[in-house]
Amino acid sequence: MSDLLSPLLYVMENEVDAFWCFASYMDQMHQNFEEQMQGMKTQLIQLSTLLRLLDSGFCSYLESQDSGYLYFCFRWLLIRFKREFSFLDILRLWEVIWTELPCKNFHLLLCCAILESEKQQIMEKHYGFNEILKHINELSMKIDVEDILCKAEAISLQMVKCKELPQAVCEILGLQNSEVTTPDSDTGEDENVGMTYPSSTFHSNTLPTLAASGARDDSPTHISVPPNVSRLTPA
Repeated sequence: MSDLLSPLLYVMENEVDAFWCFASYMDQMHQNFEEQMQGMKTQLIQLSTLLRLLDSGFCSYLESQDSGYLYFCFRWLLIRFKREFSFLDILRLWEVIWTELPCKNFHLLLCCAILESEKQQIMEKHYGFNEILKHINELSMKIDVEDILCKAEAISLQMVKCKELPQAVCEILGLQNSEVTTPDSDTGEDENVGMTYPSSTFHSNTLPTLAASGARDDSPTHISVPPNVSRLTPA
């Protein structure tokens, strides 16, 4: 818990104020630390859903290396990147996350941005399960916080511009889903049931490109967690 408390204590400069801020923060974070780990399971599923929309090819590669459940992102989500960035960078990063702008669950898009940045090396060097885990762990203190914030914001803006985002993605990011096509209740016909993602909407020369061809709007309802995962703590 000291990982989550120390930035608050540093900023507040008062133990009483820091305690109540920490208590409020834990109202949001407590599910990460419950015995059943439901909060962590949910976030891993949501992250998988977003990453598959962004880059289905990369997701397929991770699955082929027994890394499809993204357990290597566990520490990122558990303590909100606290051990991945310097202390001052964490103050900057958390302040952005807490605004819930440009969208809800922005920390998941930060995960996607980091993974997109590392995708080329992981795939070109044919990393397996152990190599992927080792590579991700060794990113600690080597990530440019401003670069990742910019890339994550770009991803969110690309999604906002898409008029036919899957319902699951809209719910994860808290986006308006009025543009999402639904079956016609009067005719019984499914209008645009095969959702398309125009490449022109997502194309960027320097930022991640949403892999339209492999996008899915479904997400798993259950994720199996190996026995040792429930005992994972930040390393």
